Amino acid sequence: QMPLGNWSDWRNYPQGAELYVSDRQGKNIQRLTDNKYYEAEVTVSPDGKWIVFGRMIDGNMDLWVMNSDGTGEKQITFSKDEQEGAPYFLPDSETILYRAWKASEYDQKPTPMTIYTIKRDGSGNQRRTFTNDMNWAPFPAPDGEHFVFVRAETPRNWEVYLGYLDGKTPPKRLTFDEGFDGFPAISPDGRKMVWTSSRSSAGGGFMQGLRLHVMDVSSLNLGPK
Repeated sequence: QMPLGNWSDWRNYPQGAELYVSDRQGKNIQRLTDNKYYEAEVTVSPDGKWIVFGRMIDGNMDLWVMNSDGTGEKQITFSKDEQEGAPYFLPDSETILYRAWKASEYDQKPTPMTIYTIKRDGSGNQRRTFTNDMNWAPFPAPDGEHFVFVRAETPRNWEVYLGYLDGKTPPKRLTFDEGFDGFPAISPDGRKMVWTSSRSSAGGGFMQGLRLHVMDVSSLNLGPK
């Protein structure tokens, strides 16, 4: 009976969007949340004990954690303007990497976004990117010392970068192609990066003809320690 909402408009996301778990065949489905909020962008810790996800209450998105069986929900961010999302646990299953953007800046193109880390208990929130442009789609490397993310060089040229968690080393650009490069992820052994790109498109718009690509990143030494 709830309004359908609009998946493309954060100001009108479908309420009552819930989180579920299943096996890899799509069976043994279990519901993890049961409320009238919008919930999405959920990941599981490497040790399998924790879940982190986004929950929107009264138009404001924050990060929550819970046990992997759906019990023990706890809110860990409490900002009024920033909209947190895309969370991933680092290999320690203690630190969470995420991005945030401000509702007050949403009408800028592209929307400025910042990448942060925060502890599972909500402490130690730390900024990880320092430019006032779009830093988006973070994904941790298995070494616990790096992450990949997307930066908008221009409104129609987005590139993949390697970020460093030491707080000192500037990001390293990994892709060099006009158009869209986004959604990067590192393989568990740290040797490959997969991402989505428009470079194989025969033509069309900025995000037209997207295809998956794989890059050998073994020279970056991103594998588990």
